Amino acid sequence: MSKLLKRYNELKSKDKNKIYLFKVGIFYNIFNSDADILSKALGLKITQLSDTLYKVGFPISKIDKYAQLLKDNSIEFQIVDDNVKTQNNDEYVKLVATNEIVKKILDIDLNNTTCIEAFNILHNIQQKIKNIQ
Repeated sequence: MSKLLKRYNELKSKDKNKIYLFKVGIFYNIFNSDADILSKALGLKITQLSDTLYKVGFPISKIDKYAQLLKDNSIEFQIVDDNVKTQNNDEYVKLVATNEIVKKILDIDLNNTTCIEAFNILHNIQQKIKNIQ
């Protein structure tokens, strides 16, 4: 966790007004003063990690929801994900949504899918793609 805390402090020293969302496994974690802001604005529960470190968080599958909530509350934020090279939050959210669609397609068992199931899967994917654009 010390690497994350060091990175958090570096980023905050550059722009103290921005909220930083760190992708850690299957969650986004938000630390210390940023956690205070999001706890008050969005009702996220604070978890105390040590005397000097606490956080709030949400699952990566909910990034589109929380990105919109942050925008709706006029909270400037940056997503910090070492696996994705983009500084644009909107582009990042679209990329995550696209990756989820691709994963869903790859997980389809074509040998055990009925025509109606295939249609429903395609329809669901089509709706998700429309939401990305």
